[in-house]
Amino acid sequence: MEKSFLYAGIDVSKLKHDVAIVNEQKKLVHKMFVIDDTRDGYQMLHNKLSRLKQKYQITQFSIGMEATSDYWKNIYYYLKQQSTDYQLTVINPIQTRAFARAILRRAKTDAVNAKDIALFMAEKKLAPSIDRPSVFENIKDVDTQMYHLKKQQTMTINKLRIELGKVAPEIEREFCSKSARRLFALLKNFPTAEAISLASVEQLRQIRYGKKQWPLPLNFVVKMKRLAHDSIAHKTGNGSGVVIQSLVRRLIGLRQEIEYLNHQLVLLYKEISDTDSVLTTINGIGIQTAIVLEAYIGDVNRFPTAKQIVAYFGMNPTVCFSGSSIRRSSRLEKKGDGIVRHKLFMATINIVRMKKGPIYKFYQRLVDSGKPKLVAIGAAMRKLLTIIYQMLKNNEKFDPDKV
Repeated sequence: MEKSFLYAGIDVSKLKHDVAIVNEQKKLVHKMFVIDDTRDGYQMLHNKLSRLKQKYQITQFSIGMEATSDYWKNIYYYLKQQSTDYQLTVINPIQTRAFARAILRRAKTDAVNAKDIALFMAEKKLAPSIDRPSVFENIKDVDTQMYHLKKQQTMTINKLRIELGKVAPEIEREFCSKSARRLFALLKNFPTAEAISLASVEQLRQIRYGKKQWPLPLNFVVKMKRLAHDSIAHKTGNGSGVVIQSLVRRLIGLRQEIEYLNHQLVLLYKEISDTDSVLTTINGIGIQTAIVLEAYIGDVNRFPTAKQIVAYFGMNPTVCFSGSSIRRSSRLEKKGDGIVRHKLFMATINIVRMKKGPIYKFYQRLVDSGKPKLVAIGAAMRKLLTIIYQMLKNNEKFDPDKV
């Protein structure tokens, strides 16, 4: 029996969703309506779809919705649980916007957007989306939280350096990530050059830092006292170190939270695999980066070719040559999730710094041929993504001889 479809477009938002339903002739079969983002609203939609199924004697609904923030996820998974007759597709908003322009749509409202999504589904006959394991969704959320915490950490460190310039400029100039734990422990107790210079070596040595509560090394203490001695800091006296201590407490808390989330990533990944990700066999990719890349890629089989995964994450170069007058320089498409591009960029930078392996040789060959370094980095990122694709598809470790 040949399948017959109705096509539903859902324009999702935070508090409500607009719904339009068309047939294969792209005609509305029901007046457009709005449902609340509640269980009652979802049930109302399910009931309407059930009645339309009986009325028009169709076998399946093809339901499309845009990937708008995370607002689509609750209704998507609810409908998925209700019936196997629902084929659900999550659409890149870029596609529906291009479709609306193609049909010369001038108005833009939630109801119009819902109808355009339904028409797009009827026009393109899109396949249903392939869901990644639920644990991957949790990993993505954990990584997103870590990303925001790291941004806060960077902002707080910058603020700390500004404040240190007021109370201990000599120490601020010596600030580096390698000694950050020791410095934070010191500033938490003695936040100014004035306080450090007045404290004895024995007092400073009693300060503990790190998980194992090590004492501050003698050479570090001596160096800090030397820097604090005769400091040119203009901010002294009672209360001069209050802001420093506040910033240090915040940085310590952020660092602990980031470490906790990193540990949670590993625990979550162990729910689906007893071994480390095969991506960790690439020098330059750590375990957390490997886990997050797998989470964002999901089921690699949803990409039939390497070119498709490259395009999905916006790693393909755009070329704009037309006639004799249009000659725009090529650049990365930068569509899809920017977090994946960021992870690939950092991994590629690590590989280039190591100065070994086939990806580095590929990068260096482009640089030697006259390509700008950023262009070579972009090409190396794309090559790294295709290697990752092949490794996940074949479930095999990194083999330099195959690159």
